[in-house]
Amino acid sequence: MDYQSIIKEYKTPFYLYDISELKSRVDMMKKHLPDIGLCYAMKASPILAGFITDYVDRLEVCSPGEYEICIRDGISPDKLLVSGVNKTRESINRILELGGAEGLFTIESPEHFEILEECYKGYLELIEKFNSLDEVPEKMGCYIRLTSGNQFGVDKATLEELCEKVINSKYLKLVGIHYFSGTQKSMKKIEKELTMLAEYGPELAEKLGISEGLSLEYGPGIGIDYFRKSDDDKPVLESLAERIAENEQEMVDLTELVEKTGIRNSFSNITFEYGRYIASTCGKYITGIADVKTSDGTNYAILEGGLHQIVYYSSMAGMKVPFVEYIAADKTNEIDDKKDYVLAGSLCSVNDILVRKISLPKLDIGDALCFNLAGAYSATEGIALFLSRDLPAILVKDTDGKIQMVRDHIEMNVYNGQSVFD
Repeated sequence: MDYQSIIKEYKTPFYLYDISELKSRVDMMKKHLPDIGLCYAMKASPILAGFITDYVDRLEVCSPGEYEICIRDGISPDKLLVSGVNKTRESINRILELGGAEGLFTIESPEHFEILEECYKGYLELIEKFNSLDEVPEKMGCYIRLTSGNQFGVDKATLEELCEKVINSKYLKLVGIHYFSGTQKSMKKIEKELTMLAEYGPELAEKLGISEGLSLEYGPGIGIDYFRKSDDDKPVLESLAERIAENEQEMVDLTELVEKTGIRNSFSNITFEYGRYIASTCGKYITGIADVKTSDGTNYAILEGGLHQIVYYSSMAGMKVPFVEYIAADKTNEIDDKKDYVLAGSLCSVNDILVRKISLPKLDIGDALCFNLAGAYSATEGIALFLSRDLPAILVKDTDGKIQMVRDHIEMNVYNGQSVFD
């Protein structure tokens, strides 16, 4: 990729998402589990929602803001699963105003049941008063979320009570159960969860008298290894390609667990929900080098970005080394002479260290670095408001290879100063 030309046109720092890589990733996942639905948890990277919608069965939204993004991106409401632990009457009424009840909704507490039933009752009454009910769903489709031992969802006893309430509701329809316990999980933990769900699904359907069975929305939480091995001396792109190929083995292992646990026999329909595993490989973060110096024998490269713009899960305060490419400002630069550097960000904080030791060609002000595997969370988990530094631009490379800027650089100082209240 001609990074120099892209940098010249759009200026660093920026995020770059490759939609061809995104599609390839989804195709690989579907190849392994073609009969299981695929849901994209858009919190991993909201910017990808409008690009991925044609490749997946549904998208999970966890906030009113994420729902608004989907509607602005032209995503059909019937492809959305409205999740999240904090649902309010105001947020649900707004969602109904934007997209009706064409999608699905999770219930994570008795209060959620009351909110959804009350809101949909009011929505139907409003529609009936001013319009026709012919094309409006008779009931709102709901999953009950089973807790995994945290603040999300409810325990089995409460879940069963809520299932009965939904079954008897005039306005809500029971679809199935939703279960997600976290990210970066081991296959051993995933097997334990699938085994539990395979046993509980038929048991719950029998208790409720549902002969056709229930649906399952499950988040495997397959991990991504963002970092190079300590003894890895291969070129960055070669090593990265090997890591992505190794990561596909996770899908092979998951497929084997699906067969082993017999989860397919326990539910009428199954959808697996992924965020990090889908989006990580398609994104890059490119930042320029603002300064280079040596102090007491240690070489420091000060980057335009920092922890406010690029975050890797389990980075251990920069002790691990991600897949970083060197981009010379001058294409003729000699790159064989390497040195060890500390990669520090622009924040006035001793904690703003991206990498504590990395071997790179001799760096100069104006050179740039590309951080790979930055497609999920990396762009959104940073402390963006800290020190009022501008947000990077967002570029997208479409399936035809054309690059477009979908978000320009954004000044953050207006959100921190009194001017925001003027």
